[in-house]
Order: sequence, then C-alpha cells, then structure tokens
Amino acid sequence: MRLSYAKGFILIIGLEGKDSDDPQDPGGYTRFGICQKYNPEVDVKNLTLEQAKDIYYRKYWEPAGCNEAPYPMDICLFDGAVNPMRGGNKEILNQNPENWQEFLLLRAVRYMEHSKDIYVKGHVFRVLRLFKSINRDIQSIEKLKETGY
Repeated sequence: MRLSYAKGFILIIGLEGKDSDDPQDPGGYTRFGICQKYNPEVDVKNLTLEQAKDIYYRKYWEPAGCNEAPYPMDICLFDGAVNPMRGGNKEILNQNPENWQEFLLLRAVRYMEHSKDIYVKGHVFRVLRLFKSINRDIQSIEKLKETGY
C-alpha cells in the first residue's frame, strides 16, 4: 500500500464528515463516507475506521487506478471515485486535463452543472478543500527538499 493511500484516506475521511442519514441523500445511512445503499454487505452502523480504510482501498483506490497514477493525481482520482457525480473520473479524464489542478477544476465545474441545488456548495467546497490540502502538502515537501531533508 502506497504512502499516498494513507494521505488520501486521511483527506477523504476529513471530507466525508460525520455519520449521516440525510433523507435527500440516495445513499442512505452513511458512516465514514461509506453508505449502506452502495455497500449492502457491510453493517455500516457498526463500521470501524479500519474496516472503512479497507473498503476504500478495495472499492475505490484500486479500481480508480490510483496505484498507477503519480502523486497527487492519485488522490484526486481517489476522491473522484468516492464522490463521483455523473460519469465519474472517466468523463473528466476524457477532457484531457493537463494536471491535477485542471482535473479538480473540471470536477468543480461538473458539480456546479449537475449537482442537486442543495449539494452544489458542499461539492464545490469539497474540491476546494482537496486542492488546498494537496497544495499545502506539496509546499511542505518542497520546503523539505530545500532544507536538504
């Protein structure tokens, strides 16, 4: 398992928020971002963080091709698989984004065009928070390189 997955998982858990049972969310009861409707084999109400980490790896990270993608595109693909919105990553990748920043921009545009009104703001802020987190991480890595670590 790559270090990127550990970073990505922490980011996803932060973005997915708390337990939820929003009647307007088609996924139904959700814990750690894992919803009951799309995971009928899982006892979501009693899901542990470690079990969620395994589910995210098997059902989202690996199928999205994150092990083959460079950092930070791997994390962008991961989050795009977790919160896909119509067409998922494939639709965005078919637009040939030049980098991870453009990928996230195209994702934000797609949310603005296709999310339910009640969720647009949250979806766009999700992409912005992901951008900010990745950018902060890249800046930290650059500082370490400059200091010789």
